[in-house]
Amino acid sequence: MSKNPVKSLIKSIVRTLWKYLLSPIFVKPLPNSKPKTKLLNIGYRIEHRLWWPKVPKPNQYITYIGDIDTDPYLLEELSALGKIEFDLQPTPFFLASIHNNQYKPSTKLEPNSLGEIYGLILRHLNHLHYDMIFLAPWLKRGGADLGLLHHINAAYEKDYKILLITTEKAQSPWIDRLPDTVQHLDFGKFANTLVVEKRTKLLARILIQSTAQTIHNINSPDGWEVFKNFGTQLTVMKKRLFASVFCDDIISEHTYFGYASKYIPETHALLSGVFCDTQWYPKAQSKNLGISNLFSTIYFPFIQDIYPYRQEISNPPILWASRITQQKCPEILYQIARQMPHQAFHVYGEPDTSSLAIAKSLKSQSNIDFFGKFDSFAYISQKENYKVFLYTSEYDGLPNVLIEAIANGLPVIAYDVGGVSEMIHQDCLLSHSNTFEANLQKIQEILDNPKLLHKSWQYSHDILKSRHSWTNFVNSLERTEGYFPILLQEDYWKIYYCNPRVLSKPIQ
Repeated sequence: MSKNPVKSLIKSIVRTLWKYLLSPIFVKPLPNSKPKTKLLNIGYRIEHRLWWPKVPKPNQYITYIGDIDTDPYLLEELSALGKIEFDLQPTPFFLASIHNNQYKPSTKLEPNSLGEIYGLILRHLNHLHYDMIFLAPWLKRGGADLGLLHHINAAYEKDYKILLITTEKAQSPWIDRLPDTVQHLDFGKFANTLVVEKRTKLLARILIQSTAQTIHNINSPDGWEVFKNFGTQLTVMKKRLFASVFCDDIISEHTYFGYASKYIPETHALLSGVFCDTQWYPKAQSKNLGISNLFSTIYFPFIQDIYPYRQEISNPPILWASRITQQKCPEILYQIARQMPHQAFHVYGEPDTSSLAIAKSLKSQSNIDFFGKFDSFAYISQKENYKVFLYTSEYDGLPNVLIEAIANGLPVIAYDVGGVSEMIHQDCLLSHSNTFEANLQKIQEILDNPKLLHKSWQYSHDILKSRHSWTNFVNSLERTEGYFPILLQEDYWKIYYCNPRVLSKPIQ
């Protein structure tokens, strides 16, 4: 398009007036102030020919894509693609970004620099001389957290110097369960003011500076980001990177989340091994990712007392104990209790914020005694004689609560998800693909068959005693190449830290 000669002439006159008259005579002599700053900004645009932006014509850059968040066919297509490319899952954020076509960077203020926080951490720890470092979001009641303690205790028994780094700013009520010589760094508290990129850089610096030969990440997002962005630097320094994964979380009908699906495609070449507590999950991930030789199954041990089978009394209650959250399907428990009004149920668990309504319904059901949160499954299962333990989860790995139920003499009725069938007899498994009425009928048939209950418990009891011993757990770790450091710390230092310049590069 040819230029308009009149507009070009006007622009040249305005530019000349500003450059030779307005700016040197009127603007520059003014004292510094906000009006002067605005004038100088305007003048800069005039002098450098940065004229006003052109307004786009209506719909010039807009493409109609329909109601993506309500179109079931498009949601199903994105869900299927999400299994191949994780970032294509139809999460609420992804849908919003398509609608708005915009990115909003974090505006979080950072009152402390990386160097200052790093200095505080070093003063807190006194040194970074460790053999093994474990990364976790927190240490609270849960199956993954219990597994973390097992790994730490196995290393503690071998007299390694251990550091646990918790990366989320959250309470860790199980922190007092750590062995006395294991040091804890509450990284989430120190780095709370930093954006993700800087948190990752800071955590990477700590791991690189340490003498740790083994770094084991159990469900820490920051740890995965370090493996992704700084894994090469860590492995070049002969540090061996391990991770534990258990199952994928279902966020919504079309959206799932799992650290394996998100991070292993980018980090598998840097990882020395990935541990799972089932045979089911490695097979699922091998099918999804095409990686088979990285995963290994290491069943968690059970180190408490194992009790004999409970002798049934007249019409004992059914026990349900878990977190009251969407994953555990407490609404199924409520429906079962309503359909079995003459059967008593004892329910233990603390509801999360999304499950307060169903928790209220459970409390109001006449044949349910609701006891709230619990600290010890052994305690609640031994204070009452229960008929069976009922587990209704929608998805899971191999939940530790099933192992505890068997160890405390209780037969189990559970939905066949994840690795549950690796512990529970097939005759006592339910299916989410069946109708509620079919599952309810099977539950009643199992309850009416004492011989089946005893047989199913004996089946699980034998697996528990033979497969979930402490010795088997430690032996499995010992067979994992490089998991336990083989070099003395002094030798490791001589080999890989002989050049002090490696330690002196400042954080950018």
